[in-house]
Amino acid sequence: MREPISPDEAERRLQVIFPRAAFDSVLSSPLAGMAVAACIHVDAVCSSSDDPDIVEWARPSTVVWMSSEALSRTSDADRLAWRTAAAKGSKQVEDLHTHWGVPFQPKYKDNSRETLRDETFRKWREHGALRMRPGLPTSSSKPRWALLNDFADLFNPSLTEEDFEQSADEWREKHLDPGTRLRAIHALDTETAAHAVTVTLPNNTTRTLEPGHSSKIIKGVIETWAPARLVQPVVLTISEPGDKVHIGDERTLRALGINIDLANVLPDAVIADIGADPVHFWIIEAVASDGPVSEERRKALLAWAAQQNIKAERCSFLTAFLSRNHAAAKKRLKDIASGTWAWFADEPGHELAWYKVVPTSDGL
Repeated sequence: MREPISPDEAERRLQVIFPRAAFDSVLSSPLAGMAVAACIHVDAVCSSSDDPDIVEWARPSTVVWMSSEALSRTSDADRLAWRTAAAKGSKQVEDLHTHWGVPFQPKYKDNSRETLRDETFRKWREHGALRMRPGLPTSSSKPRWALLNDFADLFNPSLTEEDFEQSADEWREKHLDPGTRLRAIHALDTETAAHAVTVTLPNNTTRTLEPGHSSKIIKGVIETWAPARLVQPVVLTISEPGDKVHIGDERTLRALGINIDLANVLPDAVIADIGADPVHFWIIEAVASDGPVSEERRKALLAWAAQQNIKAERCSFLTAFLSRNHAAAKKRLKDIASGTWAWFADEPGHELAWYKVVPTSDGL
C-alpha cells in the first residue's frame, strides 16, 4: 500500500495543484484533503486502464467516516481492517474502533457526502484526477471512486518540495487545457509574488527571493549582519533551490577577476568586504533545516572558492540560523566547523565564534 499522507499536507498540496485563485475551492478544501488522505489510506488508487474488478473503489462515506485514530494506524493490517469495515457500514467501523479501545469520532458528518460526490469528486474527474467505476447505475450504493495513479503520485510524502512542484507542473501540463493551465500559472505566480522575500543589497538594488525561512535568513544576513560586521560589504551571489542564482555586483566580480562557476557546490551567499585590505570573502550558508558549514562542507567550499580564484586565507565562513531555539540550530549547531562563525536572525547584534583555543605563554 502507498505511504499515507496527512489530510493537512494533502490539502496544502491540493492548493498548489489547484490554486484557489484559479479553481473552485472545493478542489482543495479541508474535506478534499481528507478525501485524498482517505483514498490513499484504503488504497483506492488505480490507472485508467485497470480492470474495474480488481480496483479498490471508495465511497464518499470512506472519507466522512475516517477518524484521526484510523489515520494514525499506518500498518497495512490496520488499514485493511478499516477498509473492510468501511465497506460494510458505519456500525462495523464503530465496532472496529471499540476493538481498538477508542471511541469512533469521524472527522465529518454524513451530510458531507453530497459535497464530495456532487462537487469535489465531479470536478476532480473533469480534470483527470479521479476515475469513476463504469457500469454502475446512478442509484447504486456500491463504491465507485478511485484516485488516478499519476494524481496520487503527487501526494507521496517522500517528495521534496521542489520535486512535488515540478511534478504538479507536469501533471497540469498533461491533464489541463491551455486556458486552465494559464489561469493556474498566473494564480501561482501571483501568490508567490505576494509571499516573496525582497532583499535590499548594500548598493540599494533589490533581489526577490522565493518564500521560505532560508530567504528570510539570507535577508537578515545581507541587510543586518553584513553592514554591522563588514567595512564595505558587496553581495556577489545569492543562490536558491533549483540552480537559481542571483549575481549581485557583476562589476565588482570583474574587477576582482572572479568568475562564478555555478556547478557542483554553491554556497547560499557570498559577500565580499572590499573595505578590508586585502579584500575578504564571507561564504554563507543559511540553515532552515540542514546544511551548516561543517568540516566536510568547509573543505568543499574552499575547493569551490579556489576554482573562483579566491584564496583560502581570504575566506571566512558563516552559518546563519533563524534562532538559537529553532530546531535546525539545536540539531546542527554542534556540527559547525572549527574556525567558523554562527549568527541568528532573531539576535542580530550577536554572533558565535567556534575556534580552537591557543594558550598564551603567560597562561592568560
